[in-house]
Amino acid sequence: MATAVQRQRGRSINLSLNRRQMIDMFRVMDEQDREYIYNELKKILFLNKVKNLQKSFVGNELTMDEITAEVEAVRKERYETEQQIFG
Repeated sequence: MATAVQRQRGRSINLSLNRRQMIDMFRVMDEQDREYIYNELKKILFLNKVKNLQKSFVGNELTMDEITAEVEAVRKERYETEQQIFG
């Protein structure tokens, strides 16, 4: 159940809608309004994904020496098994 608060000239209106009601509401809007809401939702979702991605990297910092050691280990393994990539 979604609850929306609309502020209009100093007043607030509480509105409770379920998903189905929200979809029905979007269907009666004109295309310009739907596109506006769609773009706003994309921004919100994108920002949330970026925040979650940033949180996943906290404490997982690698040094350049660790990266170099891993690259060298992969190169050595590929060389030994003749799986070198050229190009």
